[in-house]
Amino acid sequence: MQAAADEIRTRLKRWPRGIGAEPRPFAESALEATCAMFGSTAAMLAWEDPEEPWVVIASRQDGVFSWREEPGVLDTVCSSLREATRIEVAVDGESIHGCMFIGTAPDPPEWMVILADIVGTLIARDMDYLISNRVASREAVHEERLRVARDLHDGLLQSFTGVVLQLETVHDMIENKPADAQRMITNVQGLIMADQRDLRSYVEQLRPRRRIDVPFDFLSRLTELRSRFVTQWGIQVTVENESIDPLVAQSLGPETFRLIQEAVTNAAKHGSASHITVALSTHDNRIWILVVDDGHGFPFHGKLSLAEVRESGVGPSMLAERVAALNGDLELESTGSGARVQISIPLGFSGA
Repeated sequence: MQAAADEIRTRLKRWPRGIGAEPRPFAESALEATCAMFGSTAAMLAWEDPEEPWVVIASRQDGVFSWREEPGVLDTVCSSLREATRIEVAVDGESIHGCMFIGTAPDPPEWMVILADIVGTLIARDMDYLISNRVASREAVHEERLRVARDLHDGLLQSFTGVVLQLETVHDMIENKPADAQRMITNVQGLIMADQRDLRSYVEQLRPRRRIDVPFDFLSRLTELRSRFVTQWGIQVTVENESIDPLVAQSLGPETFRLIQEAVTNAAKHGSASHITVALSTHDNRIWILVVDDGHGFPFHGKLSLAEVRESGVGPSMLAERVAALNGDLELESTGSGARVQISIPLGFSGA
């Protein structure tokens, strides 16, 4: 018995240490190690793909690795593989359900069967890790796409709406008021250049390489926002308490600006406000954003919490999703004479 245990330990040292990032190269290295451990010329690994309607079959025969995917169920596929091998072992984990076949001489010794069970457990463990990483990666990509979609909706798409409105005005003025039309065209050019800068920033963030951290000038963007709404919408935007904690501008500047931009745009576009006030403050380890307008409010009267806005879909749903993504809170009050939106976002540091 001791000799068998020593033999198992010696052979397990051949198991690959690094498992890589993808199932295919891992399966190739695992089968190569298995053949070496058992002195075999043939080994096969089959499992059900948890995300696709087929069975994956990886095999190593006389030193040649192959990979194929077949429709069907695992039991049927395994039945056709059993005839060519001597040892069969289950490969079952949290994310993978499969089996492994190893070619050996007839009537393999007991220690070899025990070793095969250990190898099946190792493969299940490592494949679980690979599959969970792949799922997590796809979820991260999905979240990143949602973030970009929110940024494009809150920023560029809203800005393009204003640009289109101004160009329509220019079309009406170009014959009777050419000087005013020319000035408006110049303003539109400036807005498009600013949007071009934002779009370039989005593209840089999405490139598959190390991101370049570009400083975000929070106060400058607020000034630009006020100017944009005066020019595009003819709406006065007042920002109070602009002296914001430097750590906020560094860590939450872009997110805070997008929240303000979305809230102000809602007031202008849907509430038909003529004046909007934005009040900023940092206390209780949170940043507080209050946006008040003199428009006709949202299509309801009363108060709603963040959870109520998200559940009902009534009110600024895009803004609510952005606040929720930052683990923040939102209180919304709407009347026939305007709306009041209060947002609070945790800063993640003390002393603010």
